[in-house]
Amino acid sequence: MKAIRIHGFGGEDVLRYEDVPEPTAGPGELLVKVEAAALNRADISMRRGTYRVAPEDLPLIPGREFCGRVQSVGSGVSDFRAGQRVAAYPTKGGYAEYAVTKAALARPVPEGIEPAVAASVPTVCLTAWFALLEDGEIKSGEQVLIQAGSSGVGHVAVQLAGVLGAARVFTTAGGAEKCARLRDLGADEAIDYTTRDFRQEILNSTSGRGVDVVLEMLGGDIYTQSLEVLAAGGRLVSIGGAVGPIPDKPPSLTEGRKATRFSITNYLNAHPEKFRQLDTFFDLIRQRKLRIVVDRTFSLAEIGAAQRYLEGRDHFGKVVVVMP
Repeated sequence: MKAIRIHGFGGEDVLRYEDVPEPTAGPGELLVKVEAAALNRADISMRRGTYRVAPEDLPLIPGREFCGRVQSVGSGVSDFRAGQRVAAYPTKGGYAEYAVTKAALARPVPEGIEPAVAASVPTVCLTAWFALLEDGEIKSGEQVLIQAGSSGVGHVAVQLAGVLGAARVFTTAGGAEKCARLRDLGADEAIDYTTRDFRQEILNSTSGRGVDVVLEMLGGDIYTQSLEVLAAGGRLVSIGGAVGPIPDKPPSLTEGRKATRFSITNYLNAHPEKFRQLDTFFDLIRQRKLRIVVDRTFSLAEIGAAQRYLEGRDHFGKVVVVMP
């Protein structure tokens, strides 16, 4: 089968399109013929050697999440059958024509949901949902700020914050077009950070109070500035540092404010049963209460260009590799 493997860490040139043996499903696993694999920044960090992989683990096939048809089931698996379409979250292995996943980290995909959309659901939806619920402790009637609203997690979090009862959802994005698209997805106010100071805009809009929850994924100065718009008792949840560093130890804050870091990988390792939450997201998609935006698709052989496009920050939503 064809797959993308990395034999060493570095730039996109380490992504090799090559023939590799087809894997087999072991106990508790599924072998899936991949139809679409969604890209994530964690894949890029893995390629660079900065995310959950050591030199002795090489060579490996990246690809955090995918959608495809079950080809065979391993021993002990009774919930899935050959031919069934599933979305899976193995954290690696998805950049290939066939991939293996634990059955516990796969869910059936309802009819009518395209493979590119289904492949894009696990990381962004689970991250946004549980970051807002668990660390963010979001409550009905609260005001929320979603940073980087045009990102994969961001555009989903804008919508799920409303589903979870937020009274007002603020978000930030670069450019008027992205802001308009975020308002169309349900944001009450989308702030173009290239022309406006989001801190001043939010404080003006909330009569100086600030917001109850911030979902932050950029790090650096944006992390620090986001703390400045937390209301008393507010919670900032950081899910990554795409632009700059995040403090190893959350800062001490006043008036009941707090800052935490959330990792969906760590969360699912501790609570694998929570992966079944995907069923809720698929229902929301079918009811047209949640839209997963697939910005652009690439072929497997174009993985270098696909990752370059994701790194370029011009995208809105998800970038996906699709199989012929």
